[in-house]
Amino acid sequence: MTDIPKPKTGASVPLSPEVAVPARPPTSPARILRPYLRGGEAAELIGVSIRTLEKYRCTGGGPPFLKVGFRVLYLREDVEAWLQRHRCQNTSDDNYVAALREMPSRRNRP
Repeated sequence: MTDIPKPKTGASVPLSPEVAVPARPPTSPARILRPYLRGGEAAELIGVSIRTLEKYRCTGGGPPFLKVGFRVLYLREDVEAWLQRHRCQNTSDDNYVAALREMPSRRNRP
């Protein structure tokens, strides 16, 4: 049996290639060019969680969507147009004020 020396306390231990976290696979060109996005892809493009996008579907205020069977799809150009409509130049902009009104109040939260 061979003795393996223990690293000193506080010393960093290099990760072996077997333990290293693999890099995220690049998005395929076919996925980038598709005209329709799934919920997770649209949420990622907008920069919100999937649950927030689901809430937008229930309460309104989000991008237009299609319901095909159990699947929800978003037309890429609809999502991009929705993002453009929410652009603001400054905090006095009408879009900014409207976005603040749409946000739920944080006063009653624990």
